Amino acid sequence: MANNLGNAVTKFTTRLDKVLETEPKTSFLNMNGDLVGELKGNGEVKIAKIAMDGLGDYDRAVGFPVGSVTLDWETVSLNYERAREFEIDVMEDEEHELLVSANLMAEFARAMVAPEVDAIRFAKLTEKAGTKKAETFTDEKAALDAVLLAEEALQDAGAQLSSCKLCLTSHMKTLLRKAQPWRIGQSEAPNGNFDTFDEMQLIVVPGNRFLTAIDLLDGKTTGEEAGGYKQAAAGVPINFMAIHPSAAAVLNKHEKLRYFSPDVNQDKEAHKWQYRLFHDVFVYENKAGLIYSSYKA
Repeated sequence: MANNLGNAVTKFTTRLDKVLETEPKTSFLNMNGDLVGELKGNGEVKIAKIAMDGLGDYDRAVGFPVGSVTLDWETVSLNYERAREFEIDVMEDEEHELLVSANLMAEFARAMVAPEVDAIRFAKLTEKAGTKKAETFTDEKAALDAVLLAEEALQDAGAQLSSCKLCLTSHMKTLLRKAQPWRIGQSEAPNGNFDTFDEMQLIVVPGNRFLTAIDLLDGKTTGEEAGGYKQAAAGVPINFMAIHPSAAAVLNKHEKLRYFSPDVNQDKEAHKWQYRLFHDVFVYENKAGLIYSSYKA
């Protein structure tokens, strides 16, 4: 029977897109595509920056005060171009292969791509954060006080807490639960679990994604064959990050899944899958105050 894996590549790509839209803990960050220019071959892209005058006094004789609006295109460079290739031997039967391929690429996105994307973003968000605190909490009161300070900082920067996200470790969430059990919403089960804190949505982040600095492994050199990432020597675990989504934006300008049939594959008699992702996260200079990062001292 003729193998139709090539016809399934679109389905697999769509599935990967959905995984990458939902699996990363930083999926709340986004960018208006209309404000992004075309990606150049050298990895540069232009992002629109808009500046405008504020309100003035209306004059009943003259009318509206004339203001100005300026649209500038800032050139930025995407720093992360990552890829991986997999092969599945042709001896597998067609039905089995379709299942293996679908599960392989979906699991790859969940287990490898999403964690790395998150780790890159959290590290860069911490680097660019308006407020950075190195601190270690000895009890739940200290943890609560730290989060309340973060709330004050974000509110002073003009953010409404109901629009903010509180990304935190599972241990940090436990400390908050112990400190303020009364914050549980009335509609929630009386088991001490809660999804918001002072109206901020809680996002529990696995510890291996929540680091101040990481090293990306190239997947080729000795000791780095497995690819992925690891905690950098200067990196430390993040306790929590309070952030308003408008402070930063993620940009995926090249996400592609390619398939080569055994007849086309010149290396092996196998089905070859190639995945490539070109991305970055950008923090707006005038909104860095909307990011508050607390990490271990």
